[in-house]
Amino acid sequence: MPQIDVSDSLYEQLETAADGDEIETALWQMTYLFQRGNDPSE
Repeated sequence: MPQIDVSDSLYEQLETAADGDEIETALWQMTYLFQRGNDPSE
């Protein structure tokens, strides 16, 4: 998986969204929700 650099404040937001889970899991969930919310067929 590629590595990206993010600001400290964004990283803190990701940690909060992960709520104790892996940050990668939170990112996948965010990606799914974003795609679902922006799909014109739905």
